[in-house]
This record gives sequence, structure tokens and C-alpha cells, in this order.
Amino acid sequence: MPHDHTILGAGLAGLSAGYTLAKGGRSVHLLEKEEYVGGLAASFEKDGYTFDLGPHRFHTRNQRVHDQVVELLGENIHWRDRLSRIFMLGKFFNYPLNATNIVTSLPPWLLFRSFVDYFAVRIRNRIHPIPDDCFQNWILKRFGKTLYRLFFGTYTEKAWGIPCTQISADWASQRITLLNLMDTVKKTLFRPKNVPRTLVSKFFYPLDGGIGTIGERYAEEILAAGANGVDTGVDVKRVRWEGNRILSVDVTQDGEERSIEVNHLISTVPVTTMIDLFDPAPPEEVLQSRRSLRYKAIVFVFLALDREKVTDDHWIYLPEQHLKVHRISEFKNFSERCAPPGKTLVAAEITCNHDDHVWNMGKDELTDLAAGDLETIGLLKKDEVVASFIHRERYSYPLYDLTYREHVKACLDWQKRFENFEATGRQGLFQYGNMDHSLAMGLVLGERLLKKTDAAHDEILDSEEHVD
Repeated sequence: MPHDHTILGAGLAGLSAGYTLAKGGRSVHLLEKEEYVGGLAASFEKDGYTFDLGPHRFHTRNQRVHDQVVELLGENIHWRDRLSRIFMLGKFFNYPLNATNIVTSLPPWLLFRSFVDYFAVRIRNRIHPIPDDCFQNWILKRFGKTLYRLFFGTYTEKAWGIPCTQISADWASQRITLLNLMDTVKKTLFRPKNVPRTLVSKFFYPLDGGIGTIGERYAEEILAAGANGVDTGVDVKRVRWEGNRILSVDVTQDGEERSIEVNHLISTVPVTTMIDLFDPAPPEEVLQSRRSLRYKAIVFVFLALDREKVTDDHWIYLPEQHLKVHRISEFKNFSERCAPPGKTLVAAEITCNHDDHVWNMGKDELTDLAAGDLETIGLLKKDEVVASFIHRERYSYPLYDLTYREHVKACLDWQKRFENFEATGRQGLFQYGNMDHSLAMGLVLGERLLKKTDAAHDEILDSEEHVD
């Protein structure tokens, strides 16, 4: 007998949906392509080091998601004070932007120009309003040309690999809640109680096991809830359908092919992948939209160092174009147990496109590139690197170009023809949300399928209740 719900992908959205449905008495079967659960929020252990794909910090304003994760982690949890900074011009700048830090760190002439540009663009916008039609204009009208170039434009173009005029304003509006330069000053001076997502100063993190412990605990509870399954190493080959129903899923596991009958299918895999899996194939206009959707990939270079610590930061952003690495993280700052005594592990992230030159670099070349960048800015010396690990992630960021919305809509609308199918999660909906958004999507979808709510899981990212 088929399970009540078959779920493609054991990332946080799939695990949360499966957990909610299993707790509600439904049988669920999760199929995961990788050999681990957690998706982009997975963790790994090697040679005494624990490291995430990122890494991640957990925080949320959704009380139910917060309580659920706290309950799952139990005593394996501790709180951290966030420290994220931008390194450029040979100095560190707090991120999110802090007015005091900007004033004391920018050269006087650059600081003067920043304020002149800001007031000039405010006057210009009153006479000839600047449309929010791309990332560049969204930032320019709120911060002025100098701060746009220093803190927003250069880094964004480096990370995305396309001009900011070709990036949707959605990227800015979803990720930057500071209204403008004056808003930055006010939040620095007065520290309001209703803190927006970019100003979250505290987060919690597992003491042992990395952030992937969250996904692992969800999987354990799903299996403990009854006749459920969480299978890893499962490669989905096709999804067969007829009329308005999904019939079955063809998979390969351990070299063997089999077909799994489906009652109800939930997909959390990338929407582009899902469109390719349908058999028969969708209409040509849907396939054209699918081909128009793109993702940015990341190569993670993990550098094990023969020293106690490099910095106190959780993240350091590196916007300058002469460096290939765009962000680094140090795992001991999340939990001291992520590295052996006297050692530390730094993750260097390099954005790229799938199958390009960077993606295809070998381990030694990538290690030398990342270590060289960090030596250039004075954070370490190459001879301190005692080991390195490489991980490539193809579907890291859904690319919000100027036309992405219409193409996502075309793909998702076609999928809605099926009465026994749902897409959710960061990948399934082509939405760049945080960990808590993915968990909330799965929770709300599960409750809706249990007929406990009428809430829309695919509108979580736009809901103030679920902003992190």
C-alpha cells in the first residue's frame, strides 16, 4: 500500500511537512537524493571538525516554529550574540550597517560624499521619482550612490555574477529592511524594540553536531511516529501523471530501479528539476519558462587551521572584486565544539555557475585560491592550513532576475493542475527564504492537508508573522 504522502526532498521544508503529517496520524515517505538529510541546512563531521553548508544561525519570530525546534534540540542548544562584518578598504564595517561604525571607519571625504549623495538622491526622487524596478534603483533611492557602491552594489554583483540593473528589486526588499540612511542612524541611536530581520542580534545554535542536527532530529521523530520512511540516496528519474493526478514516481536506489505508487505527492526539489521530471512533459511554454529560471551555485572551501581562532565573527563579507571568495565563516564562533582544541575551521564561499571554471576546479586549486584570498587580507597564512574539504552546491540561490516572477508563476500554475500534488520550500517555490521560513512552510502545508488550517504555505515569505 502506498503511503498517504510521498515527499521529494528531505530538506527542512520536506522534513517539517513530514513531521507535521506524521504527528497528525498520516503515513509519510521522504525520498532524498543525497546520503544525508537537511538539504542546505545539513552538517558534516570529518577529522574532528563539524561544519555546515553556510553556516546558519537559527532565529525566528514564529513562536510555533521556535518552540518546535527548541523541543527537538532539548539541551543541545546555546545562545550566541551575532557578529557579522564587511571587510573592505582595509577595515571592518558592522553588518547590518551601523551609523557609528560608518562615521568612525570611512575616510572623511568618503563620508562627506555619502551624505551629499544621500540628500541629493532624496531631492531628485521628489522631483523625478526613481522606480523600484531593479536592485540598483531600490538601493540608490534609499542610500545614495556612494553607499550603494560601497556596501550593496559591489558585493551583490560579485555574488550574483550579473549587473544589479538585471537583479529584481525583490532581492533588496526581502533582504534589507532598513528604510534608508536616516533609518540606519535612528536604529543605531535608539535601538527600537520591534527589531527587523537584518538587525537580529542573538541566535541559537546546537552545541554539538552543527545546524544539521535540526534536520536529523526531525527525521528521527518522523520515523518514531509510525509506519513512515526516510530514504536517502534515492535518485528520482520521472514522475508519471495522467489527467489531473500524479500516479507514481520512478526512482533508482543502490543501482536498482523501482516505481513507487503515489497517493499524494509533495515536492521540495528545485522547481526546474520538478518540471523536468514530469512524464509526459509539460507544454512547451512551461518548458520555456523553466529554461529561463536560473540558480547560483556555491563552492565551499573548508580550511582547517593550526591555530585557535582567526576572528570572532560568524560571517565576514568580502565585496572587493580582486578577491574570488565572497564570504567566510568560522565554526568555532557558533560552537566551540566544532573543532579540536588549538584548531579552527573556516568556510570560504565562492559563488559560481554550475559547470563553469570555478565549479570544475580541483581541490588543491580551490584550497590555494581560498587560502590566498584570506592571506591577502591578513586573516591567515597559507602554511597554517593543515587540511581542506570541498563541497559543491548547485542550487544555492534562486536567481532573482527581472523576469523571474513570471516564469516561476508559469511553472507553479501548471503544477497546480494536479489535485494530489503540492510544491513547497525554498527550492520548490523558487523563494530565497531562511531556515525558519522553510520550516514554517512545511508546518503550514502539513496542517492544511490535515484540514487544521486554511493558511497558504506559499505566502509565508510575505507574511510579517514569519519574518525572521
